Order: sequence, then C-alpha cells, then structure tokens
Amino acid sequence: MKNLLLALALSVAAVAQAHAQDTAPMPPVMIIEDGALVGDGADVLNAKLGNTQFILIGEEHGFADAPVISRALAASAWRYGLRHHVVEAGPIATEWAVGVLRGDGVDGLGVALGGRPLALPFLNMREDAELAQYFLDNRGKLWGIDQEFIGSSILHLERLEDLARNDDARTMAGGLLEAERTAFSTGAQDRMFLFSANEETFSGLETAFANQSEALSIVTALRESASIYQAYASGRNFKSNTDRIDLMKAQFMEQYRGSRKRAPRALFKMGAIHLGRGTTFLNTFDIGSLTEGVAASNGMEVMRLLINPLEGEQTQIRPSPDGFFTTIAYESEDVAGVLEMMGIDADDIPVDGWALIDLAPLRFQLGQKGLNALPNEARFMILGYDYLVTTRGAKAATPLAN
Repeated sequence: MKNLLLALALSVAAVAQAHAQDTAPMPPVMIIEDGALVGDGADVLNAKLGNTQFILIGEEHGFADAPVISRALAASAWRYGLRHHVVEAGPIATEWAVGVLRGDGVDGLGVALGGRPLALPFLNMREDAELAQYFLDNRGKLWGIDQEFIGSSILHLERLEDLARNDDARTMAGGLLEAERTAFSTGAQDRMFLFSANEETFSGLETAFANQSEALSIVTALRESASIYQAYASGRNFKSNTDRIDLMKAQFMEQYRGSRKRAPRALFKMGAIHLGRGTTFLNTFDIGSLTEGVAASNGMEVMRLLINPLEGEQTQIRPSPDGFFTTIAYESEDVAGVLEMMGIDADDIPVDGWALIDLAPLRFQLGQKGLNALPNEARFMILGYDYLVTTRGAKAATPLAN
C-alpha cells in the first residue's frame, strides 16, 4: 500500500471541497485490557458484531497490531457464533500448522519452523500463531484459502518423501527436496520448485504417486501454485492475479459450504488488497467482494477494518547471513496524508492503543468529483474499507524462527 494514501492526499488537494471542513474531533480510541477490546472505538465495533457475518482485517504486513486486534475482536464476537478464521495460506500448509499447534502449541510451531522460517506465510509470526491458537483452543477452525506459498514447498516435498511407497517415488521426491533446500539456502529464486517445476516434473510425480490420494492432492496444489508464480515471473501479472483469486474463491466456498452451520461466521486477516469491496487497483475482483454477497444472502453484514500504523516498528523479510527478518522504524506518509485531509491532528493518534477512523465522512467530503480524481489505488482503499485503524506505537511482528 506504499504511497497509496499519500497519492490520495495529493490528488484531493486539487478538490476545493476537500479543504472545506474544520478540524475534525478526536477519533475514538481503543485499547486491549485482559484480552478484550475496550474504549470508545471498541464500543463502535462491538455494537456492530451481532449482525456481522464476516470481519475482514486488511493489513499492512509485518506488524503485531492486526493479529492482536483480531484476537480481541474474535473474543467479542464469540457470543454471536464466530468460529472460523480465514488465513492467507494454502489449505495444505494450514492443515500442517493446525496439526502442530494442536499437538505442541505456538512454541512447538516455532520449533517445527526451525531452519525453514519461511515455510509458512504469516502464521510464522508469533502473534498470528497465537490468534490461530485462540480459535483452536475454543473449538474453532482455520480455513486456509490461498495458494501454497513458495516457502511451503519444502513442507510438501518432505511429506511426499514420507508418503513414497517405492524407491522410484522416494528418489524423485528426495531429489526435488534436496534441490529445494539448496535453492533456499543460496537464495536462487529461479531454481526454487514453484518457479522451476515444469509439466514433466508434475507428470513424473503423478506417475510416481499414482493411486495415493493425499500425495496427488499435494501434487495438484503444487501444480496450481507453480502456474500462478510462473505467470507472474513471466510478466503475465493479470493472469497470475486472477488465477490466484479464482483459486482463493473456490477454496473459500468449498470450506464455507462444508461447514455444519447454515451461515458460518468468520474472521479474515489478509493483505489489504484482498479484503476491500469493489474492483481492486489491479483490476481484479478479490475475495473481499465475494463476502459482501454471501453475507447479504443471509441478511447479514461485513465489517472491514484497514489496519495501517502511522508510526512504530515493522518486521521485514530481508534474508541475509544473519537471518531472514529485520526490524525497522516505520512512518507512514500515507496515513499522515489522510489524517491531514480529514482535519485530524497526528498528535491525537495514540501511542498506546489505536484510533478508529470512520472513512465514510471522507468519501462524502470528496463527493463524486473528488472520488473520480483519485488514483485507482487510493480510491479502492477509501471506498473499500469502513474504518482505518492506526497508531503511533505499532509493534513489529515477532518471528517464531529465524
């Protein structure tokens, strides 16, 4: 979301009505006490939970704030039947993580990720894993709906090696696994399995693991993910994005329809582009828009929160001889620009806790002319989310392994 909201501020500067308002009142604030979200901001959100089928948390990755807020919201929504957590990971990798969390907990997941910290997207951060653990501890479920992540291929090739019933299958899986470990250790992305595997590779795996349903499911998932990654690598970005979203929609609906409840409630936490309403700035119709219709068919609502800090610390993935993760200082000119346009003083944003900013007034302030003047990215974010949640004291996400 880099510079998206700043672009909004610069574009709207040309629209006279955007500057017509006086300084806005201080936005409501919320904090967490004993695991509960409290404060004026929390009151606003909690009042909407009763008729909310889906809570969509769009995040800027690398912060602890989004999963911490998500866990508190999940606790508040539990009384209304919230039991599912949708994660930005593949179904097979998610199933693996669930097995580890149920058996060994969050610390056990950290041990399992030792030496391969990128094998699981986002759940490889302690706060995300604790959010997942909360659902599992309370008889909830995790739905992984994304493609299998590039780093997850090590897990899948290990499983194929374990499932091998003959020497040929074991040799093939073992060779691919050894090559994948070498590619990751040297940072050779073009040699990583999901970038380099071709039709011959997948046909060979299908032959080697014929009549083994679990193994063939893994091979199919890897084939789908490889197609998405390789389309992107070859410059066919629109195909890559649309194929990924089609896969996400199909995998979400499969798990949704498989629920025992007629209208299961779920909390999503994913990158911000995936969960806003409407056509995205990549010209795609993402999973967030699908949820609008699903909820409406049940006479229910969707709550969308865009969590993006004003200031704080962020965890970035920067592989080096010293490790995969780096903590950096973070300041968002994007959020600062929006606060200025709305007449909100940056000093009114808390360091301890979060401000809840209703985006509807900004949309009406801009009007049709102002909205039309926006860059596609900014228009999607402002129209796509109900609230911006921000802070001056963002906490960096905590890697479980390095």
